[in-house]
Amino acid sequence: MSHAKRHYVVTAAAGGIGSSLVKRLLDEGASVFACDISSKRLALLTEHNPEAKERLATQKVDTAEASGCVAVAAAAIEAFGTIHGVANIAGGIVGIGEDLIDRPIERITADEFNGTLRLNLLSTFLMTQALIAHFRGRHYGKVVNVASLAAFGNFDHMGNAAYDAAKAGVIGLTQTLCRSLGPDGIRVNVVAPGSVFTERVQAAFSKEFIEAQRARIPLHVLTGPNDIANALAFLLSDESDQISGETIRVSGGLR
Repeated sequence: MSHAKRHYVVTAAAGGIGSSLVKRLLDEGASVFACDISSKRLALLTEHNPEAKERLATQKVDTAEASGCVAVAAAAIEAFGTIHGVANIAGGIVGIGEDLIDRPIERITADEFNGTLRLNLLSTFLMTQALIAHFRGRHYGKVVNVASLAAFGNFDHMGNAAYDAAKAGVIGLTQTLCRSLGPDGIRVNVVAPGSVFTERVQAAFSKEFIEAQRARIPLHVLTGPNDIANALAFLLSDESDQISGETIRVSGGLR
């Protein structure tokens, strides 16, 4: 798989999944406009990819703000001329920890619910919206979103009522945009991981909790950031041009 001479926008690009994807895309010849809420992490991302500094641009942004997404889209187009796709990775559970997993609905405030929707669903909607005119003008574009197995509500210890609903919304948005944007040559897909054990996640949970998650995975192997990055890279590439509207589980066989 080659991404040579292709150009992408990646959100949450300096996090665990995002930095893995950015490195893979750069290693395969792509140019990446990396945006993240943390300027410190973006600086580290640049530091860790010195060989590709001419093909890596960064910008601090809150992707749940429409003006920020519009600014990112404009800057990315100015930097690279053409954008082939966007990976909407921004999301998660704010302050993730065992006390938030399976939190009863009675203990989820309206502010927490809205904040979770904002982080996971609104950010995906806004960044996609900001790039649609560019994709439509070229009659080509790749939108790859990140949901979660939590969206299907089949498991305990996966999320909570706010997070599960937000990720289900990402899948619904993907399916709707597949239908509405397909005639414009725009492919829209979503990756649904199980629990992704980034360094941040591993630090937030006990060893016992993590081992329990491993035990229920059919392959008995924890899903890591690189596993998700591999799926995202495939869906961004031209090798997946005939795939749209799909939800790809990356979960070691967990359904």
